Amino acid sequence: VMLRDLRREMDDAASNLEYEKAARTRDQIRAIERLDDRADHREGWQPETEMSYVEPEKALRSLQRALDLGDPIRCIEGIDIAHLQGGETVGAKVCFVDGRPFKSEYRRYRIRHAQNDDYASIREVVSRRYREPGSGNELYPDVILIDGGLGQLHAAMEAFEDLDIRPPMVISLAKKEELIYVQERAEPIRLSRDHFGLRLCQQVRDEAHRFGQHYHHVLRRKSVLEEDSR
Repeated sequence: VMLRDLRREMDDAASNLEYEKAARTRDQIRAIERLDDRADHREGWQPETEMSYVEPEKALRSLQRALDLGDPIRCIEGIDIAHLQGGETVGAKVCFVDGRPFKSEYRRYRIRHAQNDDYASIREVVSRRYREPGSGNELYPDVILIDGGLGQLHAAMEAFEDLDIRPPMVISLAKKEELIYVQERAEPIRLSRDHFGLRLCQQVRDEAHRFGQHYHHVLRRKSVLEEDSR
């Protein structure tokens, strides 16, 4: 149904000579078709690390109910900031499609401005990633998960406000207590530790953390090699 409606919207825009709108809609159609193509080749999906198994379909439905979303969740992006004392700060963005890692959409960001400032780093990564939402062939998520608590969530929302973009569902997952903070909600969501939706969120968060740490170590090794060669 979604693809049929989008194709109709694209045709209407083209008929009305709204070519930019038609092109944006065309790109959305291509992104959704890529999701469907990926769903037909699940055996080729490999996570970056071994993960405890969570049945993806059940986890997505559980998370949808927990977040009170009307539409099914297909694409989740996770964002993490990695710091090293006195050194590099890097951001990582991972993507899960239909509950599984989708590595071709992973991205790394070398923080340009706000070294060792977690909130400013999140604002920078969110701004760079979502500056042109849905443009080109890059997937646009149904849920964005930020590693951290309420402060990190607020930083992400500030970035969207600065961009003047209405975001999808944005949440953050705090370590230790594993509370889910949700945009425009006063109280966090507390789910049981065996809740499928929470376990999926943990997988996304942990994968983003691992991906960011790996890039972080690459940059540090490069810096050390450059110092040794002087």
